[in-house]
Amino acid sequence: MKRSRLEIKRVNYNPLYLQVKDILLKKIVDGLYPPGDLIPSESKLSDEFGTSVSTVRQALALLVADGVLVKKQGKGTMVSEKEIRISFLSWMGETPRGEAILGELVRRFEEKYPPMKIDIIPGNYPEIRGTLTRLISSGRAPDVVQVASHWTSAFASAGAFHPLDELLDPGNISSRLPVQDLFGGTCQDRIYSVAWGLGPLALIANRSVLRRAGIENLAATMTLGDFRDCCRKISAIPGDKAPAAFGLWRGEGVETDYLSIYPFVQAFDGEFVDARGDLCFDSAENRAAFAWLHDFVAGTRVFASDVVAIRRRFAEGRVGFFLDGPWIKYLMEEATGRPFEEDFQVLMTPAREGGEARSLMYNHALAISSQSVNKLYAARFVGALTGDPELSGWYCSQVGLLPPSRQMAATSDFSDGFFSVFREQLRHSRCLDAQNPMFEKAMRLFADAVKKILFEGADIRKELSEKQYYLRMLYL
Repeated sequence: MKRSRLEIKRVNYNPLYLQVKDILLKKIVDGLYPPGDLIPSESKLSDEFGTSVSTVRQALALLVADGVLVKKQGKGTMVSEKEIRISFLSWMGETPRGEAILGELVRRFEEKYPPMKIDIIPGNYPEIRGTLTRLISSGRAPDVVQVASHWTSAFASAGAFHPLDELLDPGNISSRLPVQDLFGGTCQDRIYSVAWGLGPLALIANRSVLRRAGIENLAATMTLGDFRDCCRKISAIPGDKAPAAFGLWRGEGVETDYLSIYPFVQAFDGEFVDARGDLCFDSAENRAAFAWLHDFVAGTRVFASDVVAIRRRFAEGRVGFFLDGPWIKYLMEEATGRPFEEDFQVLMTPAREGGEARSLMYNHALAISSQSVNKLYAARFVGALTGDPELSGWYCSQVGLLPPSRQMAATSDFSDGFFSVFREQLRHSRCLDAQNPMFEKAMRLFADAVKKILFEGADIRKELSEKQYYLRMLYL
């Protein structure tokens, strides 16, 4: 009989006893055989698997040697109650409130999923990539790591991440949004990271700055013209301590320099990589976008700095608008000690007249290290953090992220004014096409073009044409 390609791919060349071992381990990790419980006898397991008792015995011996199972004289074989420790590198604890939220999340997980224990490796966002790279190089990579989804291809193509589509429950994968989630963690048609929380970039407004500029009752959607008019009114506020109209991410790194202006490029239908994966940097749409951005920066009081400094000034009422993700909720509440809605408003990204408020996803994602010796347990941790409503729903509601599960996102917890705007922005957002391992190096050229065109007066067409030339060499 002729076999399909799919059937051929699924041929398992592992010895039968290793296959039995893997199935039993998966049952233990999934909690079908809880810690301290006796597992079925060798004869029952051989009947269940349709194998010989000796095959089952070999599989059990390996699990006993690994410490997963324990033989008790006169009782049988039971699941070990010893702790399974999983290391987790995350930047969530870089602020006091974030640290408290992460700590409570881990406590809830450990209470619900014994015997697992989570060892948090703290990090901060600007340095976490370097930390991860050093840990990988020294052979001490964490079991689970928090990443921005567009980092995935660079690490996956180097063999640092393990495919998740063979570890996570299929229901976890199928509950996600393909364009806004899975695409961002895909490399060479395999899924290597999945969103911990969905983060479409939107426009955040400071109510006190708007009032100083005489701007009242701002609609959730604006055209580019409306937005520029608002920024000009803010820029006209007199005084040495007058607020900046717009906070532009700059100087922290090429990634943020790139991402902070990209929704404005999208508003002109501009792109970096088209739907076929081909470079389209030097396009009429991108030229129009950069011309608008150049005029906007030239005619607006802009505060260009790293995102931490922008957030600080924004919380102090010294910046009118800037682009950020839904985590801005807990960050501003931590900074001001007040409910977010009292001082700030979420708006859709500005669009051209008659166009859509398009944006990009800046997802907080989770990946499993190839070096992990507890990949199934690591997958259980990732699956729980992203698919268990008691954990994922609680976490996302605390930090402001949208849940990765469509079912959870549809609940009343995520339907208020703050979340409703981000949910609408989500409909018009997508992950970056970062599947080419050279994507991040290419971002450096994009960021250099941003700097030269917006702040150094470079000729737009010449600059984009030059960058297109170098980008093509990178993407070969």
